[in-house]
Amino acid sequence: MRALLSTGKSKIYFTWHYAFVKNSLTSAIIITATVITYKALTVPKSKKYVVETIEANSKGYIKVGIISDAQLPQEEKNLYGWDYATVMNGADHLIKALKYYKSQNVDMIVFNGDMVNATGDYAAYSAYNKILDYVYGEDRAEAPHIIYPMGNHEFYGGNQEHNFYKSTGLPLNTRTIVNGYSFISISNSKLEKGDEELAESNDTLADGTYNEKRIEFLKEQLAAANTEDPNKPIFVFIHMPISNIVNGGHWATPQYEEIYSILKEYPQAVVFTGHSHYCMSDERAIMQKDFTVINTGTTSYFDFDWLDNEDENEANDFPADISQKNLVFQSQGLLDKKDYMVNPQLIGIYKLEDVPDRNNVNNGYLMYVDTQSNSFTLKKVNLNTGIEFGEEFIMRSFEKSSFTRTAEKLGSGVTPTFGDAEISAESTSDGAVVSFDCACQNVPIKYYIYEIGNEIGQKTYVRFFGKNYILGNDIMYTEQNKIRGLEKGKYFLHVYAVNSFNKVSDEYLTTEFTVK
Repeated sequence: MRALLSTGKSKIYFTWHYAFVKNSLTSAIIITATVITYKALTVPKSKKYVVETIEANSKGYIKVGIISDAQLPQEEKNLYGWDYATVMNGADHLIKALKYYKSQNVDMIVFNGDMVNATGDYAAYSAYNKILDYVYGEDRAEAPHIIYPMGNHEFYGGNQEHNFYKSTGLPLNTRTIVNGYSFISISNSKLEKGDEELAESNDTLADGTYNEKRIEFLKEQLAAANTEDPNKPIFVFIHMPISNIVNGGHWATPQYEEIYSILKEYPQAVVFTGHSHYCMSDERAIMQKDFTVINTGTTSYFDFDWLDNEDENEANDFPADISQKNLVFQSQGLLDKKDYMVNPQLIGIYKLEDVPDRNNVNNGYLMYVDTQSNSFTLKKVNLNTGIEFGEEFIMRSFEKSSFTRTAEKLGSGVTPTFGDAEISAESTSDGAVVSFDCACQNVPIKYYIYEIGNEIGQKTYVRFFGKNYILGNDIMYTEQNKIRGLEKGKYFLHVYAVNSFNKVSDEYLTTEFTVK
């Protein structure tokens, strides 16, 4: 199998093979080089803004795979290994994602930004092309149509717009009309305040912005799609969030107010956003207000900010959260943090050890657009296993009055329950290893609160993410976490389950342990 690497004036084909390493979580890409001179692909600037019409192969349906944030490495050696500064399993995960979508015979795949982590020249796009060639063949004859708006990471490390469309052959901003349904994608841009002309020509600045030309294109194409058929959904793909509606929405683009004001005129707009790396399993990953907003999750690594909800502590009636300065508290000296909620799993981007399995997250969507009934169904998929999880999201009407996933209708969600779950605690030299059956599958469990009390009445509260929440699973399993930093003595433990709206279970699991 040959894969393509752009070098500017020529392209280099690599003969390569992909294989899993036995008894390992990593995968290997074995590469031998054969140099073949090939004329470099050039794409005119007119390809920045494209309106195109295609036909889906599926009969009665348009099948679409949707992922984001694979963050492919900019160095060849990191295609199959860990380097915190460059890659988080993105190459392996992208291969699995594409193989899954190939098995589903999708008509189209949307890469919703940050498919590369950073790149100096073309190296990360080399990985992108190699992976596509591996899955779909060098001629890509079996490849579906690809929509790929640039995210913020496409600009890091010297990566520029012309590098993007030279390497991918794809336009930056598009309206793709598939069997009469519009799919609009808008790329990030380089923006300096008050200088939109410079922003259109300067390839050195990127901060999650969308310049006026991008925004105007979005406005024009929404109007055009609405004029063609106001009763059809309009699918919009934009890397940066545009509101705080969905989980992770506080990572919004600086232009969110302007973009939101445009979109709110179209209740049939279905807007997919990435960037946050927040969990698709979250009940707030699909929310509706003036239109529908959907978080595209990640195919690379999971991230989270415990302070994403200012009303969190008032809602669950537990003690106040620790300050932003203590986000990476390592759970030492817990009892010195009396009356605080400590978070040993809080993460910085390069803190893999803080959350087990955070680098194993590989989730995406499979969407069926039913062209006969003018509806669509969205399925959440664990792309490492190919297994769907969570509830399907179905839209049959695109009037605001028919919205089902509004804050008002969802409220605080369903109260978590433990059912017949059992718990145990095995003492260690400075704490305990706690094991218990996960809360029932009636609702996604965002995290568990450990209430730890000693013999003199001091209490400490510790939070741990639910493993199903991180990975995207519906299976029953055993949660296991370590409590550390405790002095000698006897302790009681209460464990509460918390949903995505921070609603706490009415019941709790309880056990005792002694640190000797």
